[in-house]
Amino acid sequence: MEIAEVAYKGLVLTPLAAYDEGMYAAMLIVRKPDGTERATEVLGRFPCAAEARRVAIAFGVSQIDARRLPGSEWRRQDAGNRAPR
Repeated sequence: MEIAEVAYKGLVLTPLAAYDEGMYAAMLIVRKPDGTERATEVLGRFPCAAEARRVAIAFGVSQIDARRLPGSEWRRQDAGNRAPR
């Protein structure tokens, strides 16, 4: 299932999953009620697009709520490491 947008506490979160070297790079766009948007840097790389989008939404919610994001076992920081952390 693809997550298109999520409304959360007055903001709209749009997760992105971009194919990158055999993995999917997760990013998030946050839109404020006044229409301004900001995008995150790459949040991590994941084996499937659904996981990348799920993590992007979880990241946005955790930032809005000012709490720590739980880790993902498939998060990957560099192209050479394909094993779970």
